[in-house]
Amino acid sequence: MDRRQFLSFSAASVFLTACGGGGGSAPEVTPPLIDNSPDTDVISKLTNAQWQTLKDNVSGRVILPTDEQPYSMARLSFSTRFDHIYPQAVVKCANAQDVQAAIRFAKEHELHIAPRSGSHSYGGYSTTEGMIIDVTDLNDISLQADIATIGSGARLADVYDQLTQQGVSIPAGSCLSVGIAGLTMGGGFGVVDRAHGLTCDTLQAVEIVTADAEIISCDANNHSELFWALRGGGGGNFGIVTQFKFKAHEAKDITVFEANFSFDDFEDVFAVWQTLAEQWPNEMWAQCLPTWVFGGPRVNVRAFCLNPAAEAETLWQNFIVQTGATPSSNTHNTSSYRNVMLGTCESNVASCHLSTQLEGGTMQRSAFGASSDFFDSLIPPAGVKALKAEIEQQNSDGHNGMIIMNLLGGKIDEIGEDETAYPHRKAIVSAEYYLPLHLSASNAQIDTAQAKQSGFRQVMAPWSTGGAYVNYIDPLITDWQQAYYGEHYLKLQAVKSQYDANNVFNHGQSILPA
Repeated sequence: MDRRQFLSFSAASVFLTACGGGGGSAPEVTPPLIDNSPDTDVISKLTNAQWQTLKDNVSGRVILPTDEQPYSMARLSFSTRFDHIYPQAVVKCANAQDVQAAIRFAKEHELHIAPRSGSHSYGGYSTTEGMIIDVTDLNDISLQADIATIGSGARLADVYDQLTQQGVSIPAGSCLSVGIAGLTMGGGFGVVDRAHGLTCDTLQAVEIVTADAEIISCDANNHSELFWALRGGGGGNFGIVTQFKFKAHEAKDITVFEANFSFDDFEDVFAVWQTLAEQWPNEMWAQCLPTWVFGGPRVNVRAFCLNPAAEAETLWQNFIVQTGATPSSNTHNTSSYRNVMLGTCESNVASCHLSTQLEGGTMQRSAFGASSDFFDSLIPPAGVKALKAEIEQQNSDGHNGMIIMNLLGGKIDEIGEDETAYPHRKAIVSAEYYLPLHLSASNAQIDTAQAKQSGFRQVMAPWSTGGAYVNYIDPLITDWQQAYYGEHYLKLQAVKSQYDANNVFNHGQSILPA
C-alpha cells in the first residue's frame, strides 16, 4: 500500500478505507503476488469420473486445479494470508439447485465445505482444502415496492448502484467489494445505521440451503429461530444463503463533514466525539480515525448526515468548538446518496470489484492484521490515555496502523437485544484495529500484524465490553463465543443443532451444535 492510498481519507473514499486503505480514485490493478502457474501439483482426492458426476449435476462451473488459470483466480480470497490454501474444487453456483448438488456431493465424498460470497473472511474461513461453494453468480438485484430482493453473491458496489438508480437503498457496509451475505449475517455496519439500523435489521426473508441440502425460506413466521440466528449469528454457520429480501429506504442526499487534527489533540477530540451518540440525532453518524504512518499519528473525524444540511452544520461546528482544538482542515459537502456511497466508482461500478474475481475489477486484494472492540459507556480519560500511549508505542516501533471507530446508538439500540442474534445493541462505540501491509508481506509478517492489532483488545480491556464483531473475525480471540455472541451463544447452538446437527458447516470459530 503506497502513501497516497493509505493517507487518502476523503469522503469519496470512505469505503475503500474500510477495505484497508484506498485512494480517491480507482485503485491500480496489481497482479496477485503468487505463482499463477497451473496448479497441477494439487492431488485430487477423487477420480475424474467422480468430478464429472458433479459437473453433470450443476448448471454453473466446477473449477478444478487442472483448469489452470481459472483455478488460480477462483481459489483466491480477499486476504493474501491464505494464498497457501489449495481447494479440491471451486463450485461457481448458478442457482440454489447448484448449491444443493454441491452440498450433497461434498458430504458424500467427505469434503470440507467453505461457503463463499465476497471472500473477505478475516480468518480465512471462506477458503478450504476441501470444496469452496461460491455464490458469486447469484447476484440478481430487484425492487418491488419497498422490498429489495438481492442474491447472496451480490457485491455492495452493485447493491448501491442498482438500488440508488431507483431512488432507494438499504443500510449496508463500507467496502464496495464485500458480498452482501457475510455482511448481513454478521450484523452490517454502515454510514446510515444510526438512522436505519444495521443491514440485518432491515432483513425481511431469507432463502437458504441447509446441511441436508434442503432449500427453505425463513422469515419472522417461518423457521423463525433460524431467521433470528441469520441476523447476527455470523456467516458459514447454518447453511448457504442464496437470496435475501430487505426493506429499502429512500436514498436522500448526504452531507459529509471532515476535519483533521493534530495527534496532540487526540484526547480532547475523542472525549467529545464519543458523546455524540447522545448529542446528535439519529440522522447523523460519525467516525473517529486515529492513524499513524509516514510522519507520525494524526486524527481524522468525519460525519455523514441525512438531516438538513443547515442543522447538521450547526451540530458539527458545535462539536468542533467543544473539542477546544483547532483542526488543520474542516470541510463539508452535500452530495447524492449514490455519489457518497460509490465515490469515484460511480461512473465505473465494475472497477469496484476485486481484480481477481470479476472482469473489469480493479480493486486490490489486501494483506493486513485486524481485530475489534465494543464500548457501551464513555471511555474515561485513563482509557483514552492508554489508547493514545499504545498508538504512540506502535508508531515508535515502526508499525503503521489505524483505528476505525464508529459512532453507534440510534436505531441500532432501539431494537431489543433479543430480537436478533446481534448482541452488541447497547454499545455506543465500535473499534476496528487495522494494520495494513504491502501485498508482498509474508504470512509471518501478517501474523505479527494480527497479534499487534489483537493486542489492542488487552490494552482496552478495562473499559471495553469484551465483545468483538464477528465480521472482523479474529482467530486470536480465545473466548470468541462470548466475544461475538454474548448470551446468545447457547440459543445459537440450539439453532445449529436443529439445522446442522452433524456440523457440516464448520470453521475455526464456528458455532457448535448443542
